[in-house]
Amino acid sequence: MDNRSKFCFYKRKTMADWSNLPLDLLMLIARRFNFLDDYVRFGVVCKSWRAVLFHKDSKNSPCSLLPLLMLTENESNDLRGFSSPFNKKVYQLYLPEVHGKRCWGSSHGWLITLDAKYQLRLLNPLSRVQILLPSLLKCLDLKNLVCRPEHFRDIYVHKVVLSSNPFLGNCVVLAIYSNNKMAFAKPGDESWTPLQCCPSYAVNDAICFGGKFYVTDSSEDVTIYDSNGNHLKTVALTSSLVVYEPDEVATYIAEVGGQIYVIVRIMYDLGDTSVLRTWNFKVYKLDKCNEKFEMVKTLGNWSIFIGNNHSFSIPSTEYPECTSNCIYFTDDYYNPRVRCSYDMGIYSLDNHGIKPFLQKDLSYLKYSVPVWIKPLLW
Repeated sequence: MDNRSKFCFYKRKTMADWSNLPLDLLMLIARRFNFLDDYVRFGVVCKSWRAVLFHKDSKNSPCSLLPLLMLTENESNDLRGFSSPFNKKVYQLYLPEVHGKRCWGSSHGWLITLDAKYQLRLLNPLSRVQILLPSLLKCLDLKNLVCRPEHFRDIYVHKVVLSSNPFLGNCVVLAIYSNNKMAFAKPGDESWTPLQCCPSYAVNDAICFGGKFYVTDSSEDVTIYDSNGNHLKTVALTSSLVVYEPDEVATYIAEVGGQIYVIVRIMYDLGDTSVLRTWNFKVYKLDKCNEKFEMVKTLGNWSIFIGNNHSFSIPSTEYPECTSNCIYFTDDYYNPRVRCSYDMGIYSLDNHGIKPFLQKDLSYLKYSVPVWIKPLLW
């Protein structure tokens, strides 16, 4: 055997078998990916690597994909675009399940869809798994409702939010409808349970946190309910903290580092077009012990995502691609009769400036607006 053959034999004998890396190590690597592209590349290496992405133990340690903005409906086909403001890419997913449906996003990897037949579903846009929810018409205070299906889908239901990933159990779905009414249900329930003593003002946003419902309305108060829908208390935003005179405000509520934050979006009217544009935000932290609000000047390493979705936050320490101390916002009050760009951007609490993103992708369907979602594979 000549020296050349010996070298080739030695090289073949010592080559690493990457397909047999330990499962725990592969799962640890997979959980570090923040972009959808990384999961695709990881999964095509070999069968054993792809199997890691769908291993039963992975469901208890979800992947850490960065949020995506689901774009508006394309009436000509069943593809739906998902835009990333972090790498400027748009991913096209085949999703006939959302065609003709109103959608709300979440941080738990699932969309909530509502069709023109009063039917709500949960949908994972990556796996395309669906979970049927009871019809809202089975809610006690909606049994005698007279409402056109399209109007119910487009306007009557304001927002639907999730408490957690439905695959992990104990998921609660909270629906806001008829301006200031709310009801909740769990997957598998036959009907919805209305919340008692709903706010007098229009409900803007809600979250489920620590076994309670936190609800913010147009008066900027926060109303707290227990897990059975019973009213616990209302915490008012004191007049001394209100230092703005906008044409319009919208309030959102999110959990940031284990604390409840209220985000006030301040908008002005462009004039005859009846188009609203965001120019500022005010952020408040709820002091639950003393039952009062505190104005917040910085989010530190956190960023908040608001719009037609369950409002959520992510830390830049885990997602370095995300700009810290910012509010990523998108349009949730779009007027399809006025053809102009969406009101969306990235608001910095450092300099109070707004950096635009995604200036195109217009839809003239009343039920179809861009929504944030933090994807999960399961």
